[in-house]
Amino acid sequence: MKVRIFLPILIIICFILTGCGDQTLVVRTPLEGDSYIRNNIQELNWPMFSTLISKNSNIQEDDFLNLQQTLTEFPHTRYILVKDELFRFNPRGQMLYYTDWIEEDGYYKLDLLEFPRYGSN
Repeated sequence: MKVRIFLPILIIICFILTGCGDQTLVVRTPLEGDSYIRNNIQELNWPMFSTLISKNSNIQEDDFLNLQQTLTEFPHTRYILVKDELFRFNPRGQMLYYTDWIEEDGYYKLDLLEFPRYGSN
């Protein structure tokens, strides 16, 4: 009798724990995508991050590592969102990075990630 009750409960728990494990993140707005990246930057790795990138993007792993370092160094930031372009600034107003998002298959993907080059010509 206990096995008949325990087994279905165990199966239901397994389904709940593994339910969405293989589904990639769905980004509905550029701000949602940027927020996800900032809030999870320490847990993200390159393969996970690359699922957020558009098919024709030139974003490389070095860009991801630079973003990871930037967001670790500046956990508190400000932003300006203009259509699908997001500009992220540190508390003193210096731009940290710029992103451009495009709609691909009904969802937003990161298409461009650039960092300012202060002090260079």
